[in-house]
Amino acid sequence: MSDIEILYQDDHLAIVNKPPGLLVVNAPGRKGLNLVDRLRRQLGGYVEAVHRLDEDTTGAIVVARDAHGRTALERVFRTHTAERVYLALVTNAPSPPAGRIDARLAPDEGGIMRVVPRGGETAVTHYESLERRDRCTLVLCRLETGRRNQIRAHLAALGCPVAGDRKYGYRKRPSERFERVMLHSWRLAFRHPLLGHAVDVAAVPPERQLRP
Repeated sequence: MSDIEILYQDDHLAIVNKPPGLLVVNAPGRKGLNLVDRLRRQLGGYVEAVHRLDEDTTGAIVVARDAHGRTALERVFRTHTAERVYLALVTNAPSPPAGRIDARLAPDEGGIMRVVPRGGETAVTHYESLERRDRCTLVLCRLETGRRNQIRAHLAALGCPVAGDRKYGYRKRPSERFERVMLHSWRLAFRHPLLGHAVDVAAVPPERQLRP
């Protein structure tokens, strides 16, 4: 088992490039090594998650390396002061090609986050179409908020489900072979909450179709 790629680290936090098919922390009914477990072995000592990426989502994610880092990072994500930029390969061309999705989210009866006309939680995603990739479109997404499955739910509601995302309406075409949900956490930037300097990292996507 290869090491997780480290994009940045200090005594308080680390940013890594999460591979696909790996839970950040254990989920009910799921066993085996998760990202936090692997990083504890790789880095040694204290490692705790402060935000999440879905199992199939790849890319930049920050973890705390001590209790002070955890408290400070939780505040960063609670106040949405981190810049979080994602790349998504979607099955249709968004119309308009760029914009702001301000649509509230709430879980349905099956626990899947859906856009709802009222209630739920405020969720805002800024998106920009970058270029066509065969029959798909590469889209850049910036999170203003960070709700569970936010990008996946918002793009599906726009009529552009993420390629490979059957949970949110993707339907496989004969020529397509997506092994996962094609969503990647590309860039993560914030002011270090304890040391004060700027932290700005980018994670290379594993698939060519997701590289701008």
